[in-house]
Amino acid sequence: MPRYNKSNTQELKDFLYNSYVHDAKLENIKYDCREDNIKIELFNPIFNVKIALTFLDIRITFTIKGEWSENRETVVSLTAEEDFSYLQNYLLKHNKCMEDSLYLLFQMFSGDELHIVSKEVIIELVK
Repeated sequence: MPRYNKSNTQELKDFLYNSYVHDAKLENIKYDCREDNIKIELFNPIFNVKIALTFLDIRITFTIKGEWSENRETVVSLTAEEDFSYLQNYLLKHNKCMEDSLYLLFQMFSGDELHIVSKEVIIELVK
């Protein structure tokens, strides 16, 4: 299973660009407070592929509700962001904990957004 952190962000970006995340359906999100991780399970019905993302050592996570009430479970994009300035507008006091972290942004067709900052992400594809 590929494992990514701040030192191999470009590899993560390349992987996401060529992945099956676009048009995948969000099936499950599980937060494990004891292990300090979030597991997100997606399924792309077009390619019949399951995608499991496990975010380790969570720093920040939050959601923004979109404008539309329909199609809230379909992912339009998943990107690894290098510019944390968008987050800093919301979370000024967390600036230092983000320096050596990954920032991934899920955007849904509804306009909903899920922002996750973590130390690592493990991605598993099941075809």
